[in-house]
Amino acid sequence: MKLYCVRHGHAELSLNDVGDRALTPEGIQDVEKIAAHLAHRNVQISHLMHSSKQRAMDTAKILGSEILPNQNMELSELLEPDKLIEPLVDQIYSWNDDTMLVGHLPYIAKLVSQLVIGDDCYNLVRFTPGTVVCLERIDTQEWTIDWVLRPELLRT
Repeated sequence: MKLYCVRHGHAELSLNDVGDRALTPEGIQDVEKIAAHLAHRNVQISHLMHSSKQRAMDTAKILGSEILPNQNMELSELLEPDKLIEPLVDQIYSWNDDTMLVGHLPYIAKLVSQLVIGDDCYNLVRFTPGTVVCLERIDTQEWTIDWVLRPELLRT
């Protein structure tokens, strides 16, 4: 099983409402580049989950249009930035299908750290906006980082 952990793309700055920030034009372009690259590499997922924040939903919609056509995306309260990661980790261990999760920092970085080394306190990956980390389960309880893709690594 592969688990794709994604940080949302660049979002607008707002002093008043940090929850409903949309992606910037740069953020949209970056996520579109990532989505096209993933589709070109034939990445396929069975499920795509995102938080309720606008920037995560926008990111998921762009990614889903390329690698999850005609499928519904799923809003997951477990991906909210203020939630504990343990309930999601418990769920992930019961999954068998390739899944993509779109969330926020520091939550998504903690999730990767917890799955790979069993401790959520380490920043194993530099999660710039739009970064995708592909984790692969190599047995029932062990995960490894298969690859990392950041928008700035792709040609425009």
